[in-house]
Amino acid sequence: MPGVPMALASDVRPEKNFFTHWIQIENPRGTFADKIAPLAKTPFEQTVFLDTDTYLCEPVPELFELLDRCDIAMAHAPMRVTGKVPVPASFPECNSGVVAYNMNERTKSLFSNWDRFYAEQLASTGQPDDQPALRHALWESDVKLAVLPPEYNFRFALPSFAGRGKVKILHGRHCDMPKLAARLNRSGSPRVFLPRLREAGPRHFGILSFPGKMLGTCVAADAFCARWLGKAWDGLSARFGRHS
Repeated sequence: MPGVPMALASDVRPEKNFFTHWIQIENPRGTFADKIAPLAKTPFEQTVFLDTDTYLCEPVPELFELLDRCDIAMAHAPMRVTGKVPVPASFPECNSGVVAYNMNERTKSLFSNWDRFYAEQLASTGQPDDQPALRHALWESDVKLAVLPPEYNFRFALPSFAGRGKVKILHGRHCDMPKLAARLNRSGSPRVFLPRLREAGPRHFGILSFPGKMLGTCVAADAFCARWLGKAWDGLSARFGRHS
């Protein structure tokens, strides 16, 4: 989307002019609070915020169209990490890696409460994740919330489902994002994506039924054996190398 102006929020000014605006993070705390406060400092009336581990597979101008009807839009978190917050269990937790929003008094109040609830959460429980506080702030707010389909925040580090059509925004770390995007979008049919097996384990498959959990256990055992054999081979190589 080369015609769309971009702002970077960081504690260090970028050396090259890839961005049209720079939002300085003063006194960074090294927590998710560093990304909450700059949201209210956007220089734009309509903003699509992206975490640094996101990748646009193609342009997403339709996110701005959505903001003509709502205040803010986010996708559901693929699994909750929330703690005890005064929110009904039926109210979802949203992932904060992709956030489309209008800059108005309702969203300003939301971001302010999110920042405050997060500080209280850190002080009381030490829970570092920002999404429980976001869930609390959304419940207390009067923003008009739209929920994005998973294709606009595809968390491929977990078993994930994509509906018909293309995955638009990937969210996670990967050595070759274009290749992953091409793999995911070979088909426009409903599809399930599993993480790379060598990196997966029970924690990735725990949300599945019993067969899925068993698969996760087998994958984890296979990965453990591969790592153990690799270390053993390295040790033998080093030992015989010293005696040769």
